[in-house]
Amino acid sequence: MTCSPHVPGVIRPRCSPFGATPPLRSSHLSDELTNFGDEPPKVFKLGMEMPLVRKVMGLGSWVMLAMITQFFVNYADTLMVGRLEGPEASASQAALGLGMPFFWAVGGFFAAVGAGTQAITGRRYAESDYKGTGQVLANSLIIAVTAGIFGSIFGYFVTEPGIGFLATASTEQEVLGIRYTELRMMGVAGMVITFSYKAFFDGIGRTYVHLWAALAMNLFNIVLNYFFIFGNESLGIPRMALAGAGIASVISTYLGLAIMVFVSLRGHYRVKYVIYKVRHYDPTIIRNIIKLLIPSGSATVILMTGFALFMRFVGDIDAVEGTNTFSAATKAIMDTTALCFMPMIAFGTATATCVSQSLGAGKPNLAARYGWESARVGALSMIVLGAVFMAFPEQIIGVLAPNDPAVPLAAATSLRITTTALPLMAVGLILAQALYGAGANTFVAVAEGFLHFGILVPGSWLLGPVLGYGMEGVWIAATLYANLLGLVMGAKFFGSSWRRIRL
Repeated sequence: MTCSPHVPGVIRPRCSPFGATPPLRSSHLSDELTNFGDEPPKVFKLGMEMPLVRKVMGLGSWVMLAMITQFFVNYADTLMVGRLEGPEASASQAALGLGMPFFWAVGGFFAAVGAGTQAITGRRYAESDYKGTGQVLANSLIIAVTAGIFGSIFGYFVTEPGIGFLATASTEQEVLGIRYTELRMMGVAGMVITFSYKAFFDGIGRTYVHLWAALAMNLFNIVLNYFFIFGNESLGIPRMALAGAGIASVISTYLGLAIMVFVSLRGHYRVKYVIYKVRHYDPTIIRNIIKLLIPSGSATVILMTGFALFMRFVGDIDAVEGTNTFSAATKAIMDTTALCFMPMIAFGTATATCVSQSLGAGKPNLAARYGWESARVGALSMIVLGAVFMAFPEQIIGVLAPNDPAVPLAAATSLRITTTALPLMAVGLILAQALYGAGANTFVAVAEGFLHFGILVPGSWLLGPVLGYGMEGVWIAATLYANLLGLVMGAKFFGSSWRRIRL
C-alpha cells in the first residue's frame, strides 16, 4: 500500500488498508455521505437501510430530474414528429430509431469523459483537496473540448455510410435518418463539454446544477421544435419536419452548456476550486481520465451499436411487409422504457458519487451498502411501473403515435414482454454506474460487449427475421439481455475486487 507524499499547504489523507482515510474536519458534504459505519452489507434482505436511501435519494432526485428532463430533448423529437401525417410520422420515427443510437454511439464515446471526471472528483473532494478537485475539472475540459470538436467532425462524415447501412425498412427512413443525424452531430462538442461540467458538479454533490440546465434545454427545445418542425408563416419559418427537430436539439444543447459554464464562473466555485487556473494542467490527471474514458466510452459504443443493429433487424421485418410500422413501434417502445432506465441511470449516477466518496473516505463496506440499497429501491420501483405498462400498453404507445393506429397495436405485446425485465434491468444499470464510481470501467465495458454481441445482436437476428417470430422475437432477445445485465453487474458488485481500485 502507498500513500500520497506530504505537500505543504495541501491536506492529505491518512492511510488505511483500503486506501486513504481523510482527517477529521468540519461540516462538509462528504461527511454527510460518509458519516456512517463501515459494517458489511446484507445483500439478501427485504428491508432497506433508510439513512443511506435518503442520502442517495437526496442526490439522486436532482440527477433523476435532470436526466429525465434531458431525455425529453430526445423524447420531444419523437413525440412531436409523431404529430405529422401518418406515413410521414412513421417514417420519421423509424429514422429517429436509427439516428439516435448512431448519434449516441459517437457522442456517447467522447462524453464518457464524465465517467473518469466524476470518479476522480469524488475521491479528491472526500479528501478535502478542493484545489485538486478543481484541477480535475480543468484537465477534463482540455480533453472534452478537443474530443468534442473531433467528435462533431468525425460524426458528421460517418453518418451517411452508417445510416445507409442500417436503414433497411425504406428509402424514406434512410433519407430522413441521414439528414437528422448529420444535424445532431453538430451538437456533439456541446454535449461532451457539458458532460465534463456535469461530472464535476455531480462529483462534489451539487447534482442540482445540471437539473436547471436540463430544464432550460428542454423548454427551449420544445418551443423550437414547434416552430421548426411545423413551420410558422407569420415568422417566415419554413416547415422542416424531422430536420427541424435536429436543429432545435443542437441549439438547445449549446444553451445547456452555456448555463453550466455560467454557474462554474460564480464566485464560490471560482475561488474555492480555482477551476480556471492556467497552471492546472497535469498530464497524470489527463492520463487517468482517459484511462477511464476509453472503457466507458467503448461500453457506450457497444451499447448503441447493439441497439442500432437491433433496429436494423426490425427494419428487415418492415421491408418484408413494405411498411415502417414495426420500426416506429420499436422506437416508441425504446422511448417508453427509457422513461424507466434513464431515472435508473440517474439514480446510479448519484450512487456513484456515494461510492466514490465512501472509497475516498476509506469505507469500502459503506460503498457496497450504498450500491445495494440503491439497487433494491430501483428494482422495487420498476415492479410498480411495470404493472402500469403491463395493463395499458396500447394507450401508452398511443401517446407517441396518435396518428397511426397500427403502431400501438404492433407494439403492445412487445412492451408487455419487455416489462418482465424491468426489475433486473434497474439492478444492472444502477450497479454499472456504481462500478463506474469505483473505477471498474473496464469490467463494465467487457461485460456490455459480451452481452450485446453474444446475446442481444445474435438473439434478435435469430428470433426476428431468421426464425420468423417477428417483432416479438426481437424483443424476447432484448428482455434476455436486460435480465442478464442485472445478474452480471450484481455478481461483480457482490465481489470485492472493485473496492481495491486506486484512482
